[in-house]
Amino acid sequence: MGIKLKATLETEVYISQGGYLAINQENNIGEESTVILSPDQARVVVKEIERQLEDTSWWEESVPTGDSA
Repeated sequence: MGIKLKATLETEVYISQGGYLAINQENNIGEESTVILSPDQARVVVKEIERQLEDTSWWEESVPTGDSA
């Protein structure tokens, strides 16, 4: 059985001209999404990300393909 590693998408994080934290990512079909956060919103998001990363069992590094190797 083979395995297929999960793809990850390139993510860009920067401060916008207006002083907001911007997170930009292109999906697998080429569409771009940008999230714009105020400093207070960014702090809340950071805390939630840290909380979510305490247990990363939701992220599986690989997926069985059913192929025999």
